[in-house]
Amino acid sequence: MIQLIMRPLLTQKGIINIVISCLCVALPAWAVSATPQLDSVTLQLKWKHQFQFAGYYAAQEKGFYRDAGLDVTIIEAAPGIDSTQEVVAGRAQFGVGTSELILNRYRGDPVIVLGVIFQHSPLSLVTLGDSGIDHVHKLVGQKVMIEPSSAELIAYLYQEGFTQKAFVMEHHSFDLSDLLNGNTAAMSVYATDELYELQQLGRTYNQFSPRMSGIDFYGDNFFTVNSQLEQHPQRVKAFREATLRGWRYAMQHSDEIVQLIYQKYSQRHSMAHLQFEAKAMLDLMRPDLIDPGYMNVGRWQHIAQTYHYLGILPEHFDVTKLLYIPNPDLDLEKLRVTLYYAAAILLVFALVILVLFYFYRRVTISEAKLNTMFHHAPLVLIILNDKNHILNWNFEAEKTFLWTAVEVIGKNVSLIVPASERESVQNVFATVHREQQVVHHENFNVKKDGQEILCEWINAPFKSQSEKSNFIICMARDVTEKRALEKNLEQAAHYDHLTGLPNRALILEQLKKALALAERHQTKLALLFFDLDGFKKVNDILGHKAGDLLLQFVAKRLLQSIREMDYVGRLGGDEFLIILQDIGSLENAQEVGNKLCQYIARPCQLNDEEIDVHASVGIGIYPDDAIDFDALIHHADQKMYQTKLRNKVV
Repeated sequence: MIQLIMRPLLTQKGIINIVISCLCVALPAWAVSATPQLDSVTLQLKWKHQFQFAGYYAAQEKGFYRDAGLDVTIIEAAPGIDSTQEVVAGRAQFGVGTSELILNRYRGDPVIVLGVIFQHSPLSLVTLGDSGIDHVHKLVGQKVMIEPSSAELIAYLYQEGFTQKAFVMEHHSFDLSDLLNGNTAAMSVYATDELYELQQLGRTYNQFSPRMSGIDFYGDNFFTVNSQLEQHPQRVKAFREATLRGWRYAMQHSDEIVQLIYQKYSQRHSMAHLQFEAKAMLDLMRPDLIDPGYMNVGRWQHIAQTYHYLGILPEHFDVTKLLYIPNPDLDLEKLRVTLYYAAAILLVFALVILVLFYFYRRVTISEAKLNTMFHHAPLVLIILNDKNHILNWNFEAEKTFLWTAVEVIGKNVSLIVPASERESVQNVFATVHREQQVVHHENFNVKKDGQEILCEWINAPFKSQSEKSNFIICMARDVTEKRALEKNLEQAAHYDHLTGLPNRALILEQLKKALALAERHQTKLALLFFDLDGFKKVNDILGHKAGDLLLQFVAKRLLQSIREMDYVGRLGGDEFLIILQDIGSLENAQEVGNKLCQYIARPCQLNDEEIDVHASVGIGIYPDDAIDFDALIHHADQKMYQTKLRNKVV
């Protein structure tokens, strides 16, 4: 009986039906079990929801976190909540903090910075325009509200000569009405936020940024802790990459993210306010030049030095342990690729010019197409006639120099050249016309608003089809920021940040060149090794800030006391090196050394106290004492030490 019942089921059709039925039951359960579980983590913001955190919202809503295997909960700040302590305590795995993360690391909190969002901090001090406080030094005796974690503002005020007693520090209410109603004279604000409210109210204001005194901190850094990196390295890497992907998207699609924030996260700020934030953040992030997340060890070291200046960090604090560097080799490769792309872009620019030359010489293309290419070229293009009058002026030229084409066509190009540069520029054009060759050069130009910018030019000749008229096509790009960056890098690499004198590397290089010159011209050179007496006591009694001021006094006096042909540099600490070229004799060098010591010994005013400072000097003469570079330095150093022994100041 049983066999008779089972037999129909075992036919081919029955077997297929059984298999299909089993698969229908098994596959859904298998699919659920095979779906990867997202890793749940929490991100603690440092303030309430607004465009300041746009990249995190973009990474969440566009699925970048999900694609990275993360389920991220974003928590806005609440009263009494410190984002750093939330992460350190383990209540959040990631957070957004200020550059004071350095101080947290120094105090023992195992924080790790994963990336920088603002290349320049938005933190500033603001006073009302009608308050009469239009200069930071007018804050003396006034009430000031500075929010917590704002050491850069304190450093800025110290740099300007303030002490904590110079003004009345009040608890920050985070209520702009306190500034508007006169309850405080100055208030710390974010340039991306509160300035919008002041503008909407029609109130003029004065903004004081720490960058005015060379204090340039990073702003809004996202971070984690050591335990996360050690136990979940892939999680940290995935979060960082998805976050940076979100920031790139947010800054490229700001209008979309503004609507997202307003509709889903917070209506505390209007759409117009959020758009103001987005625009202000472009200047602080510079995503057109710097990839979100990029951070430089040297910049962090500058921040650490500023904290040392305030007396809250040791002098040589190691910032590298604070920073997350995922793969330096990959970063180097990325830089290499970026340089290749930059070279390719320059090549494209050159090809654009060649194409334009071709089209101007061969009228085989319609004028409309040619004009479109000319006016929409991604660089300044200007066409001059043989009198150097402007015949054509593209959109990029309008954007760069602020004059419209209607305003400049028919006028001499000297309109955009400052008087000091006109003769050299005219010589360039004359060479192009006469030699019929391309000339590259740089010169300053002036915009319609009077601002001077530095431009890099390529000027190329061409003739009309009839070969009767000479023209010049000028290509330009504004390199003001590029040259300023190069200058800053040069300054940082070769000059002492405290005194502004050549640093150890540069002064020794200058010594090598001076020795080579002395050998070639058969002249004597004097090397003076200066060391301040009792400098440690100044630091111990008056503090390191006073010691720094003293070093600046001494550096200034040394610089003012030498000839233009001589050099002075700081070796380190309180040691200075002076190179006297073509000095003639040891007696002449000793006379100079004695005068320098007398000049240095003049009283200095430090922190309302007048102190006397003295120096010991050792002299080495080339070639009398030594002809070798190292031997001459050693000789001068030993002579200086002997002087200290005689004066009993060792």
